[in-house]
Amino acid sequence: MRIVIDTNIAFSAILNTNTKIGRILFQPKSGLNFYSTETLL
Repeated sequence: MRIVIDTNIAFSAILNTNTKIGRILFQPKSGLNFYSTETLL
């Protein structure tokens, strides 16, 4: 599945990895492909 990540969502997940979004983004082997802007990288 392809998912576009907004910068605000990414920083929120980085600051609090215990949220549902944080667990989804940092879960290994989730089978998800994340896309974002070059600025976030």
